[in-house]
Amino acid sequence: MNSQQPPARTPKIGLVLGAGGPVGHAFHAGVLAALERNVGFDARLADVIVGTSAGAQVAALLRAGMAGEDLVARAAGEPLSEAAQSISQNFVRPCHKTPDASLPKSAWPASPQFLLHSLPRPRHWRPGRVVAALLPEGRVRLDAQTAGLQAIFGGGWPERETLITAVELDRGERIAFGAAGAPGIDLGTAVSCSSAVPGVYKPVDWQGRRYVDGGVASGTHLDLLADRPLDLVIVSSPLSMFAPIRALVALERRRLERSLPVLLIEPERELLALMGRNPMDLARAAMVARAACEATQRKLDSREVRALLRRAF
Repeated sequence: MNSQQPPARTPKIGLVLGAGGPVGHAFHAGVLAALERNVGFDARLADVIVGTSAGAQVAALLRAGMAGEDLVARAAGEPLSEAAQSISQNFVRPCHKTPDASLPKSAWPASPQFLLHSLPRPRHWRPGRVVAALLPEGRVRLDAQTAGLQAIFGGGWPERETLITAVELDRGERIAFGAAGAPGIDLGTAVSCSSAVPGVYKPVDWQGRRYVDGGVASGTHLDLLADRPLDLVIVSSPLSMFAPIRALVALERRRLERSLPVLLIEPERELLALMGRNPMDLARAAMVARAACEATQRKLDSREVRALLRRAF
């Protein structure tokens, strides 16, 4: 009689990395490092990752092979592993305070076309989309970020499922690059589309259409994972630092929990104060990454979360 136990089944995990600028990028780093240390969850191997804006950047770094510990070290300006250093030297995040002098200043709305296109489509008349259309075009280019990621991925797409969200500026349509039916695109261009914060970065022109930050439509886009065959969806939502976004994420979470268990990690208490009110404040990155790691470790020790993780892992 064979007394050996059958091999443990590998849980299927979905990872959602929300929008949040450089501060959100650091928050993701701390969250992922804590999950790695305390649960043994290697985010690089998640069955599916949904990335938006800063979350799209982190998704790309994960799929390139950068682990959570190195993401924290990078945010804190500390030495990286040899593998992470090789990845990091190709990832360029342009400073949002350095506009391209060749792009003229303008007070004209970035997309009057959106206003015309959406008149018969009331579902598009949502605050994020309207604001993106009314703000003038940003004057910081994301070309260097695109080229760096193209150097890492060779103009292709990760083998493991990766969804990168953006919004088509002139039509208000959300797109999840990497999803079935989405147009083919390289990861570097997709991440820059998702990162193009309205009024700050120049919209990304691709195949005759202009794309902006996926956070315009949703901070997390949790609906993209509805009814997936997953054991758990882990959500890192730094923009929950703002009460209206927290409320919207709560609504998306409740809807997703009809079909899947969800672990939502949001900034709380002291961490909220450390993050401040400006997601673009890069000076806060180091302390936010460390504090997010510590806060997530405490959350993972709670009875409710331990029970949720036991069922999944």
